[in-house]
Order: sequence, then structure tokens, then C-alpha cells
Amino acid sequence: MKSIKNKIIVFSILATLIPSLGLGILSFQQNETMISENVTRELRALANHASREFDLWIKDQIYIARELSTSKILIEGLSSINQSQSQQNKNIAQQKVLEYYLKSVYKKLETVQELTVVDIDGSIIASNVESPVPVILPQNWPESASIQGDVVVPPHWNTHYATATLSISVPILSVDDFILGALIVTFDLHNIQSSLKDTVKSPPGDVLLLDKDGNVMLASGDLLAPDTNQALSLDPVILKRLQDNPGEYEIFHGISQEKVIGLAYTSKKPPLTIIANRSYQSVYATWEEQRNLFISLIGIILLLVTAIALQMGRTIVVPLRKLINATEKIVKGDLNVELTIEQRDELGQLTRMFNQMTDKLRQNQDEITAASTVMQQKNQLLEKLSVTDSLTGLYNRNKLNLIIKDQLARYERNKRSFAVLMIDVDYFKTLNDSLGHIAGDEILTSVAKKISQCIRSVDFAARYGGDEFIVILTETTVDEAMKTAERIRLHVASIYCHTINETVRVTLSIGIIQSEPEDTSLTTLLARVDSALYEAKHAGRNQAYCIQPKSCAVS
Repeated sequence: MKSIKNKIIVFSILATLIPSLGLGILSFQQNETMISENVTRELRALANHASREFDLWIKDQIYIARELSTSKILIEGLSSINQSQSQQNKNIAQQKVLEYYLKSVYKKLETVQELTVVDIDGSIIASNVESPVPVILPQNWPESASIQGDVVVPPHWNTHYATATLSISVPILSVDDFILGALIVTFDLHNIQSSLKDTVKSPPGDVLLLDKDGNVMLASGDLLAPDTNQALSLDPVILKRLQDNPGEYEIFHGISQEKVIGLAYTSKKPPLTIIANRSYQSVYATWEEQRNLFISLIGIILLLVTAIALQMGRTIVVPLRKLINATEKIVKGDLNVELTIEQRDELGQLTRMFNQMTDKLRQNQDEITAASTVMQQKNQLLEKLSVTDSLTGLYNRNKLNLIIKDQLARYERNKRSFAVLMIDVDYFKTLNDSLGHIAGDEILTSVAKKISQCIRSVDFAARYGGDEFIVILTETTVDEAMKTAERIRLHVASIYCHTINETVRVTLSIGIIQSEPEDTSLTTLLARVDSALYEAKHAGRNQAYCIQPKSCAVS
């Protein structure tokens, strides 16, 4: 009954759960795909906006550097220094003028960290700081110098200024367009932070700018604390995956260790990586809330379905309980069972057929019992015939082989010897030919009977061949076996044969051995006892010959 109720409940649950979960999973997968596509599109727009703003910002800074490089003070100062290289005092004065000018310009430019003027060889002439950061110009400079300006130091985290910077080199030209040197302007990238994301038009999310070494230089919003004075970096494995799949979103832990969804774009000029990311929780919060609501709803539905299925199961189980109790009585052998038919449905029909079956069982019980008894007797007879010789009633050759193997195994375990007798009826062929085969069979049967009478119940006797018998004496020495052999020989000395109504004199030749350690197989054992029988015959028959164990012979 419990099984039926359980099956009804399980079926009801599965019938409710499988379609609901299937539709729910399909719906959530579609929603997740739509969310992923929308987030990817928004992050790409965010990254593209940041890339455009950065490119425009660099162009603006190059324009500023070009404007500064056309300053009359810079041109005249460099021209004067180049023309009077031998006049050291005059050069120092000119350098002081340039430094004063650069410092005054620096105070007016918020985006500039450092202004440095170098000559045509790249040597520093003047700077607004006492220890300017050395800048290595291209090897073929000034031939390759761009009048528009070049980024000579890519965007990077400047540990000296504790901020992200980049340096732009602009040639300083004389009035007749000869290159006198270069103005190197180091800009503070922090000023572009507010432009990385349009607070009105840009989609939700944040933007990170990373240098070529993977250090985070800038971040929109509040991802970087205002007092951050050292470079932050992403996990190299995550960064490599983002760079290898530009424009494809990944889920990872950002610089604040919050789980985010992000994608990256890389630029070679200048070398930097732009990562747009968005909080995973903010993207999937509504999706997870709907998922949890769906799970709760499924749970409530399952409870209701289970309750209904349980009630339905009871309505089916109660009528069947009587049938189960009655069947249990029949199983225990009580056929005096009669059920009352109370319903007209399928259960009532089942009850009526059950009563008919019980009547039929009672009628056939005696027949079944009788048939079972006959069958058992036949099985016992078949079992006996499978291991006994049909003529003598002793064990047959196959059973003998099993007995000897078992005795050898016992001997190997407990080292308790057993004895084997091989018995042969002397001149049986002559008796058989002279008295007839029927009389010969009667003599063999009588010999077998005498052998069985002369051995113990724990011993075994088998017919080995035509007129040969094997006797296994368990836990017996050769001396004790010799006594048994003589007893058998004396008992069969005269046998009355009913076929010819005469007493026939019968003699036996008997070989005797005792099990020894070298008897590792059936063949070895039977070969030794056969040798003992041969010796008995060779000595004149009508006697028992014993092969003494080797241990006794040595002593």
C-alpha cells in the first residue's frame, strides 16, 4: 500500500515538476540570454564612448602642446642657446628665463604635471620642476619628428606623481622652420576621468583605463578612492582573457573584489586597455529575485499537489488493504478466506475473482501436495542415481573422484591420513563365463553388499570398474586398513548365488595404501593403490598387499 501511495505521490510531483521546471528553465535561459546581449551592447557602447573621449582628449592635449611650442620665448631662448653655446653665463641666463616661463605656464594649466624643454640632442635645457623625468626621444629624431606632436611616453602609472600620466613631444621650430629642440609636456590623465562616462547618455557601468603593464590608471565613478597613491591591477589571467577576446563579456572579480561583468578593447597607439564593467548583482538582481519567486511558487504548488495525491492514494489504498491481508493469510497456508464484496467497481470485480481463486486453491491443494511429494521422491531418486552405480548400489566413478579430491584436500589441511583399498574379484571373467552374466552380476552385487557391511558409516565404497572396487577409509592407517581388508575378504569367501542355487567360492585381491604428502592428485593416489593391487595379484591372489608409508619404512 505504501508503495502505491508513494508512486501516486511521485507521479503527481513529477507531472507537476517536469513541465514547470522545463518551462521555467527555458524562460530563464531566454531571459539570461537577453540580459547578456543587452549588457554586452551597453558595455560596448560604454567602452567605445570612453575610447572616443580619450582620443579627443589626447588631440586636445597635443593642440595645447603645439600652442605652447610656438611661444616666442621658447623659440628665442633655444635659438640664443644654440647660437652661443660657448658663452656659458649667457646660456645659464637663458635657461633661467625658460624655467621661469615654464613655471608660470604650469600654474595656468591644470592638466599639466611637467613642462620640459630639450635641445636637438635630447638634453634637458629647462623644466618647471627641479628633477624632471628623463624622456628618451626616438632614435632617428629629429628626422622623424612630427610637427603635429608625438606621444613619447605612453599612458602609465607615474609613481613620482602618484597618478596616471602621458608625455607628448612637440618640436620647437625656428622662424625659418628649423628644429631647435622639443617641448615635452607631461599631462595628468586624472583630468579625463569625468569624461570617460557621460552621466546622462552613457549606460550603467564603469570604465577602467589600464596601461600596457595591466595597471589600472583611471576609473570612472568611485571605483578608485580619492587618496589612492599606488597602481592597482587586475588578475593577469583575467586581463589576458579579456584582451584575447575583445568585445566579448566575461564574469570576474574587479579591482574592488566585487563580482562584475566586463569586456575590454585594446589600443596600440597609445598602448592601453579600456575595460567597461558592471556589477553582476545590479544586472542579475531582478533575474535572481524572479528565480527565487519561481522556486517558492513551485514549492507551494508541490505541497498542494502532494496533499491531493496523498488523499487520492488513501482512497485507493483502504479498499486494497483487505485484499492484502487476505492474500497474506493464503501465503501462510490459510485457505479459509472469504471476502465480502462491497463495491461494484474494479475493486469489487477484483474481490470476486479473488474469492474464486481461493476456492480453486482449496480444491487443488491436495493435488498439489500429492504432486509435490511424488516430485520430491523422483528428485531424490535422480540424485541417488547420479552418484551410484546402477548394479551394485555403491558410489560410481564420478562420485569416487569427488570423494578422493575432498579427502586429499582434507589431508592437506589437517594432515590426518586416510587409507585406500582397491579390491579386485579374482578370476571373475572365468566365473562370469562359466556361470553366466546374470550370475556374475549377482556375485558383484553380493560382493558390494559385503563390502558395505564391513566398513564404517564414515567410510566410502565405490565401484571402480567391471569387477574392481575402491574403498576410502577416513582417518585410518594402513594397519587398521589391513584389518578391514581381511574382514572383507573373509566375508565374501562364500556367496550363495540364487541364479544357480549354489554357493560360490569368491576370493579377492586387495591393494592397500595410506595417503602421503606426495599424493597431490587423484591420478597419483590411484596409481599407487593400483600398484599395491598388482603386488597382491602377483603374490598369488586371494590376499591383501599393503604398501607401507615412507615414514614407517624409514623408522
